[in-house]
Amino acid sequence: MSRDTFTTAAIPMKPFTRKPSPLALMTSAMTLLGAALLSTSTLAASDSSSANTTSADAVSQFAADTLSEAHQQLANRLTQLSQHSQAFCSAEGDVTLETLKEDWRSAMLGLNQVNWVEMGPILQNSRQWQLYFWPDKKDLVSGKTRALLAGDAPITADGLAEQSIVMQGLGSVEFQLFDARYADSPLTANTRRCELMTANTAYAASTGKTLLEEWQQFAPQLADGTGAFSDPRDAVLSLVRAMTVQLEAIKDRKLRRPIGLDNGGTANPYAAESWRGGMGLANIGATLAMMETLWLGNDEVAGVQGYLNQQVDPRMVASTTGDFADARDAFAALPADLAGMLRDDPRNGDLQQAMIHLETLQAGFADTLNPALGLSLGFNSTDGD
Repeated sequence: MSRDTFTTAAIPMKPFTRKPSPLALMTSAMTLLGAALLSTSTLAASDSSSANTTSADAVSQFAADTLSEAHQQLANRLTQLSQHSQAFCSAEGDVTLETLKEDWRSAMLGLNQVNWVEMGPILQNSRQWQLYFWPDKKDLVSGKTRALLAGDAPITADGLAEQSIVMQGLGSVEFQLFDARYADSPLTANTRRCELMTANTAYAASTGKTLLEEWQQFAPQLADGTGAFSDPRDAVLSLVRAMTVQLEAIKDRKLRRPIGLDNGGTANPYAAESWRGGMGLANIGATLAMMETLWLGNDEVAGVQGYLNQQVDPRMVASTTGDFADARDAFAALPADLAGMLRDDPRNGDLQQAMIHLETLQAGFADTLNPALGLSLGFNSTDGD
């Protein structure tokens, strides 16, 4: 897909009226979403009034550094999951089944911090699909995992390279750790399921390491506005484009579809992302946390919003900053598990309020910021999924 060509001319400002801000929602102690926040040394967002650098060069460098740290953390989490799986399945040490489940949850949060960035290596060689195959409308992960377990050929990480991409990532791990069929027969050491678990997690760790190496090669292009980008401004606006695309995907695929807003109002918990592992809402929270970090910046760099203040009516930017905060608070007030919520209370008011805040944030990008910046996706980026 070719990139839009962005004009470097100053963009005329249009009158803009800020929508009334919704009432602040109470924030719960959702530790999984808290884990989505990266190290404060490089990622902590702050009030942009203390920032002193708003140039495209500074913002693109900040984004490259922030996303590099996120890719490193993802690789580390996948490695830890692999190491703990090996220890558990060889009955060494004190690694428990709950340890593996927590490692999987942590890896999913790490993945959702980087897999929305529609640029660079995450889209190359199907890395995103290798790490987590979703949407999986036909539940292929179940059929293929059970078929492999039913065989008698040795299962190795190298052998998974020849298997379906469905089998190569965290989806198969999720099935083995959380599927209801194993409620009375959980994973135990020295079994064929453990053979697959160690192979799965080792393959995912290898993919995470490869993705990190590929990102480290790509990051200088984002930092300098070279290679895939025409200049630093192009790099920053490409981040705006990526946020726009992913917010639409979250709205349509991760929320509207499972909630049932597109099929007569009937909720479908099995359409939620990570429905077995109960991470549908936590995954969204992790993505929003990373987007907001890039948007706000830190004490030295004003982030995307600081640069856009020079390009469009600052009231548009302030509106989006407020919408990010509203969405963050709304999702933090929810449990991690979307599927469980839809089974128990599909018309939950807090969930509906979070959906409204997400739609407001998405509409601000698609209908206000993008036109003001001269950006046009040209088609519904989530069509066909």
